[in-house]
Amino acid sequence: MTEIEDILLAVADPETSARFYAGLFGCRPVMAGPDRALFVLSSGRALGLLRRAGDGQVCEVDFPLQGADAVDQAHIDWWDRGARILTPPMDTQPGRSFVAGDPDGHRLRVYAVAA
Repeated sequence: MTEIEDILLAVADPETSARFYAGLFGCRPVMAGPDRALFVLSSGRALGLLRRAGDGQVCEVDFPLQGADAVDQAHIDWWDRGARILTPPMDTQPGRSFVAGDPDGHRLRVYAVAA
């Protein structure tokens, strides 16, 4: 077993986080409530938001795209949807990327590997 199917993030308020991700993804969660929310992504993987008990650690979720132009377009789209941009788009050793933050401080890295 080498596949990771789902991403689970501990969040302070699943309903607030679900609104944030719904805005970014342009879709509604398949399940939402006061203690958890669940999005099924186009890849078939799920993003689960679970109410955390106490202080949670910050995680990073990576979103791979095809090409630098797609990264730049995603940056504009996420900015317009209210995402807090932590690192603007830039060219790095592996390729082009930017980093946004969610309401709980989790880092969302959008990237494309250079050809």
